[in-house]
Amino acid sequence: MNSSGPFVSIIMTAFNEEKYINEAIASVLNQTYENFEFIIVNDGSTDRTEEIINSFKDSRIKYIKNEKNLKLIASLNIGLSAATGEYIARMDADDICLPIRLQTQVEFMNSNPDIGISGSQLTIFGNSNGEMKYPIFHEDIKLGLFITSCFGNNVVMFRRSIFEKHKLFYPTGYFHAEDYKCWTSWVLVTKTQNLDLPLVKYRSHANSVSIQNKGIQRNTRNRVRIEYLTNSFNLLNDQKTANDFYGKTSMARIKSIKNILKINDEQGYFSNIKFGDIVMKLWYLDCLEEAETDFFAVFRYPLIFIANPKASFLNWVFVLKHYLKLRFANKTIV
Repeated sequence: MNSSGPFVSIIMTAFNEEKYINEAIASVLNQTYENFEFIIVNDGSTDRTEEIINSFKDSRIKYIKNEKNLKLIASLNIGLSAATGEYIARMDADDICLPIRLQTQVEFMNSNPDIGISGSQLTIFGNSNGEMKYPIFHEDIKLGLFITSCFGNNVVMFRRSIFEKHKLFYPTGYFHAEDYKCWTSWVLVTKTQNLDLPLVKYRSHANSVSIQNKGIQRNTRNRVRIEYLTNSFNLLNDQKTANDFYGKTSMARIKSIKNILKINDEQGYFSNIKFGDIVMKLWYLDCLEEAETDFFAVFRYPLIFIANPKASFLNWVFVLKHYLKLRFANKTIV
């Protein structure tokens, strides 16, 4: 803990980010909250990234240079090891912090000592515009994690004391979904919350990791999902149920869903209504993905109504429309 009061370590990694990093760094240095160190890890860039970083003459910048490209996760963990602040915040080298970001998050964390990690909503700009909305409260975040990450990795702030106690470094081996795996670990050891306002502008562009590695990201995401379900429902001795809960639409998956719904009803892990809604949303999103490459997913979708007879047909209609849209757009669908 820092005896001088709230002190933030902001961690940014960069690899060949000459196009955007100047704007990202400036948005951090121009924060209304000033009591922070800014750890920038240059991951072996070969463009003008280093030159741009060194052009900023600010004593709060702590510059670390990897002599070779170690990739994102190793670089993030190097930054985490160098952090000294009571709070640790993340920032990406192609995004923009709103001026009040740190002030708002520090005040929230100070006022809510039971919250170990917090985030906020995101504004999307660049190739597309809009908002990225995340669930607000801890229970809803835990439920949302059965589907996907519930924090913007460029806007999280967490307590270094909890990070050190549980050794919550970014995990290796979870390619392009390391943040998702990380948050499923955090939610098991501390209370969480997202602020209901945008504090960072997320830049949408063709070179973003999520766009370039969509297929790998989906496979790793399903692995994280299964592990999170296993831990949440104590399924170490029933791995088949955990494995069947995700994946292709099938009767085996329906059986697993009914089993998990029964366990939840008996054990009271989550609200039955909210968990049922998550199951329906998960089924819908997975069928939407399947319909991109598999025509028969459209006809397997209604199997979910065995598990939830009251389910609306509107989502199924949208899956069908999604298939037809891609079909008539001359996309390859088997």
